[in-house]
Amino acid sequence: MKSLVALVMLTGAASAAPEAHDLARPDGSLIHYTIDRAAEPVAGLLVLSQGSGCRPGAQNAALATVRAAFSAYHTLIVEKAGIAPEMDIDEGNCPTEFYDRYTVSQRIDDYEAVLSALGPQPGHLVLFGGSEGGLAMAILASRLDPDAAIIFSSATGTSFGDMVKSTVPPEGHAFIEAGFAAARANPDSSELFAGHAYRFWADILDHRSIDYMRETDTPFLLIQGGLDTSSPLAAARATADAFTTDIRCNLTYWEFPGLDHGMFDPMGGSHLSSIAKMSAVWAENPIPAC
Repeated sequence: MKSLVALVMLTGAASAAPEAHDLARPDGSLIHYTIDRAAEPVAGLLVLSQGSGCRPGAQNAALATVRAAFSAYHTLIVEKAGIAPEMDIDEGNCPTEFYDRYTVSQRIDDYEAVLSALGPQPGHLVLFGGSEGGLAMAILASRLDPDAAIIFSSATGTSFGDMVKSTVPPEGHAFIEAGFAAARANPDSSELFAGHAYRFWADILDHRSIDYMRETDTPFLLIQGGLDTSSPLAAARATADAFTTDIRCNLTYWEFPGLDHGMFDPMGGSHLSSIAKMSAVWAENPIPAC
């Protein structure tokens, strides 16, 4: 989905409240999604993807900050399986349907189904995902060939399983490995391990964002905080180094040494808004990195 316009202006503001919609999957279950429409002229469509957990993306404060930075774009958020935009959810007690259905593969299928139903959109197609949502957007980029994809705080250079293991002290590795092994042995089970069903773990463990990023010439912007303890700094640097070694010029890498997973500084100040605005400028004209 390449741009239908040569030049866009990142001006304007959303003109109405987000619209909530449903789309049926082949089995009759519903995909829930919201579209936040921008005022004319429209620069394009921004697809947002939140990280782990089951709280609705439509209520995610970080995604709202990014939406504001891309004010000239229609914005699409597709909820995870079993989640509706208006749900009031305790993250420690997700809906049964979420545990029974949600995997990253299902998530990608749902995004593709919604985008297909929406049909061609004016302007640029830009993907933006953080943490687990960054992996989802890397996979989606390999399928859609968007105009730009922005990934932040998302261990792109290592597998999801190894990323999770890296956040656990060495004495906990045996427990993690045993849980992963149980998930692989029971890939269709709704039994829970570390907050997710075995089916989720079995589906996501071996995915590496970098593998999908290498499958497309999409311009990528990779954003990483140096104080991130959830998505290791080394994994982001490994991705940047790999693109340099491969002489691939479609990756721009921004590293912020004093910021954490959510783009907060040690004093608790958020820098996400300013970084999102910088990202919007980058998306308007993603200059090759080499």
